[in-house]
Amino acid sequence: MKKKNLIILLLFPFIISVFCIATINTTYNMIDVDISFIEWSYKDMEAFEISDSAYKLSATGVNQRYYKVSGNEGLVWSVENKNEGEEPHAEIVSQSGNHYLKTLSAGEVTVTCSNEKGNVYRSMTAVIYKDAAIMLYPTLGSSQNNIDSVVYYGEYDSTYGNAASIDMTVVRLPSALKIKSECSDNISYDESTGKIDIIGTGDAFLTLSDEDGIAAPVTYRFNIVEDGVNIYTYEDLLNATNRSESGEIVVLRKHFESLENAYVLSSDGTPVTVKGNPKKKSENTELFGTYDVKTNKYSFADEIYSFKTTYNTSFIEQWNEFAGSNKKYSGIPDQVKVGLRVQKDFYGNGFTINMHNLTYPYAYSEVNSVRIPQLTADNLFRGPLKLYSLGDPNNKPLVSIYGQDNIGMYVDGDGITVNDVNLKSCDFGDRMANLDTVGTVLEVYGNNITIKNSRIANGKNVMRSFSSENLLIANCMLSNARNFHILTGANEYIPIDEEAVATFYTLDGEAQEAAIGAFLAPGADGDKIINGFLQKDCKTEEDKEKMRKALTAIQEALNGVAEEGLPYKGSATIEDSYFYRSGIASIGMETMFNSPFFETASPSLITDMFADFSTSDKTLVPFVAKGVSGISYPVELKIVGKTRFYDYKTTDGIEIEGLIEENITEIARSLNLYDGNVDIDTIFPMCSVLVQNARAQKSVYRDPETGKEYVNIPVAYYGGGLNLSTVTINVDKEESHFGNNLEINLMDRYLNIKSSSGSDDLLQTMKGLILKTVTSVTGFEPFKFTLVQQGYLFGETPNVKDLIANAKENIT
Repeated sequence: MKKKNLIILLLFPFIISVFCIATINTTYNMIDVDISFIEWSYKDMEAFEISDSAYKLSATGVNQRYYKVSGNEGLVWSVENKNEGEEPHAEIVSQSGNHYLKTLSAGEVTVTCSNEKGNVYRSMTAVIYKDAAIMLYPTLGSSQNNIDSVVYYGEYDSTYGNAASIDMTVVRLPSALKIKSECSDNISYDESTGKIDIIGTGDAFLTLSDEDGIAAPVTYRFNIVEDGVNIYTYEDLLNATNRSESGEIVVLRKHFESLENAYVLSSDGTPVTVKGNPKKKSENTELFGTYDVKTNKYSFADEIYSFKTTYNTSFIEQWNEFAGSNKKYSGIPDQVKVGLRVQKDFYGNGFTINMHNLTYPYAYSEVNSVRIPQLTADNLFRGPLKLYSLGDPNNKPLVSIYGQDNIGMYVDGDGITVNDVNLKSCDFGDRMANLDTVGTVLEVYGNNITIKNSRIANGKNVMRSFSSENLLIANCMLSNARNFHILTGANEYIPIDEEAVATFYTLDGEAQEAAIGAFLAPGADGDKIINGFLQKDCKTEEDKEKMRKALTAIQEALNGVAEEGLPYKGSATIEDSYFYRSGIASIGMETMFNSPFFETASPSLITDMFADFSTSDKTLVPFVAKGVSGISYPVELKIVGKTRFYDYKTTDGIEIEGLIEENITEIARSLNLYDGNVDIDTIFPMCSVLVQNARAQKSVYRDPETGKEYVNIPVAYYGGGLNLSTVTINVDKEESHFGNNLEINLMDRYLNIKSSSGSDDLLQTMKGLILKTVTSVTGFEPFKFTLVQQGYLFGETPNVKDLIANAKENIT
């Protein structure tokens, strides 16, 4: 067999070896596109006189530029009384495709418009009146998108300590009404100007009533946050976060959106200008970013926050030391970029922060009518840092394992609460793969942090929490994750002590005491055992048992004291929250890979193949890092209450490309070594094994209409290394539809593989070797999955109304 043919076969396993969860798809997996938001012209409060005629309602669902909404995305209207127990004041009637508000009796109602899925909505207060009415609302509109019904204002209008004020609009119907006012002690109200001045904190109200008693009184209630700063501009936002040494308490008073959603655009995608300034779509929407109309550029490089990654930097340090003494190669960064650093409480008031123009690629190509985003030199967010690379990490490495990613919002500190924010990394179109480089939407780093009443969406991972204690995620919706909605683990780990003596076993079954590093060194007994595992069949049950015993002893030696348990280094509770659409699983419980290859580059059979290959004047694999293995400390997670998983995907649609970077096929072709495509599932059947086991426990759902099979994976536990993290599920009875954990032990499976004989084609002959190589790279510990049973919630999507109802229950 030619060495050059063998290397390609040996390298293919690295594509899937680092996380080993599913098939890599070579086709474009498209998803349904939701509307971005709902546009209408209604103020926070509108008046409707009781009449026999109904009032026509008008709103428009706004699509992402270049992307059509998939399926039935008509708008749905609903109305409900503000005060429970009263007779209905209005109802929605439909006729000829139009929707109307029919008035029934005097009172206040909430009118809501949403998409059919219910995950995008907008609402207003409607006053139904007979003879007279008083309207009272802020001149600068609210988000009309709250989950928390409490409206918050900061004590100050800037980080310089200027006392806050609120401009109110008052409408009299008829205009001759005589108005008197009453307000709480912590505010003052000027009837002539309609201005509220804030003079204290806590719950506040302003009530206007008709002196003659014709119109019903109206009250505007809100809460004034002590030391809170009202945020009206992007400069305000930066001053309260990235530019503040210790941070400020943020109270959003506007949306901060993408260029597309903030401004009116011309046909070429640039903003329409008025007197040189971009024309806004709405007065309560600002651009997230500083944009130069003349150059069509942003200045994020001077605005973001950066810090050294809190994750494992062993490979980065080793590579940078190597590159420092080899001029052909360049170092790689250890800095994480952050859109907003939050160090104090954050009140979102339902407003949106969309970091699209910071995180999303600025260019694109088009392949078979599919838009593929492409990074340019101006893009700051370029995908996650490298945890490990086989090859030059700056120049198409064979494979790279990812570490910590760039972050949209970074909650950095203890005891911080983030409430009622609609946070997005970007608007990403119709492919989850478009999220590869946009980073983590929200990451927390601290203890006793609470994220509540919020929608967090559209990232490679939606949320990340490493080594944070007592995190609470309550009444939130997490949507559209390339990998996981929540990725959790620990930054702390125990490095392998190569001097430690452990008990190993030879293939003759003999015990052998040896230092870990010496036993696994290239050419040593441990290296020979793993090379034998790769190359040879276990022809008898006795042979299998001896090989299993030898490999298990190696893994136990690497696991070290962790076998006796380790203290938790992170904890979280997920309560009453909803998970919608991920590429892999809703929750990923991460552990470090702990393998002979990452620690000592064993089996040497792999690295021996690299010496003869180079691209241009550079060696294909110029450097192989060692000592990258470790034993992760565990974390504990509790899932409680009304938490639901709306995260179905087809059994062949689990995507793993977002976890790694691979250039193996491209390099093989450039070296004229291989000109075909490899079906990864044939050489690494984790997905098919997962599906087989899921069928056995009735966790695969077949759609009776299409015949397609679906799985819903709430939790995936990384294997390879020892994963001691725990998940406790204690949801309400009606939400309890979880099966037992599925455990997939690749080592046992691969010990039963038989090599082909005779002159079978090369791929078939080497299949056993390829499959076994995977476990040598990750480690030999099993992977585990928790799945939903019996098609629970299949075909349904999370509804914001449920979050609103949950929030009301928590207030009462």
